[in-house]
Amino acid sequence: MGDRCYMSVTCRRQDQARFEELGFHVEFDEDDNSPIIEMVDEEANYAHVGQMPADIPFMAQNGAGYDYGGAEVVCDGWKTIEIPFAHHGGFVVDWNFRLGLPTFKSIFCIRRFLKLKRRVQKLFKALREEKPKEHLFSPHTHCCVKCGVHADDDAVENLPCIK
Repeated sequence: MGDRCYMSVTCRRQDQARFEELGFHVEFDEDDNSPIIEMVDEEANYAHVGQMPADIPFMAQNGAGYDYGGAEVVCDGWKTIEIPFAHHGGFVVDWNFRLGLPTFKSIFCIRRFLKLKRRVQKLFKALREEKPKEHLFSPHTHCCVKCGVHADDDAVENLPCIK
């Protein structure tokens, strides 16, 4: 038995199975068609350090365990950055007491993290706003040139094009 903590992750619906393998489950699902979902693991062993996928975009947050503090993790599919945060929600920074300022290294790490987090948030926002694909009917055959459904089909008005 390891050190367990509460952990949540925001990811694409298509990546749901990858996180379920780690022990995450969908906490609530507002819309079955939403491409972005929220998942939780109430007993994440050591906050899944070293187990989180590094090839898919996600944003995660874990609470403090016995041996470690809370942290936020963000991954855009190429780069993953984890940054610790304090109990009250602010970032943990190293402090140069002689100068009375945060260290340059801490500021640099926080800026890199925030830049990557904005990139993933923009990706998720674009996925949420993506419109369903519309049919493109041929004037001669009256069939969709992408999926082949006929324009006279009653269900075609309510269904997006599958290709």
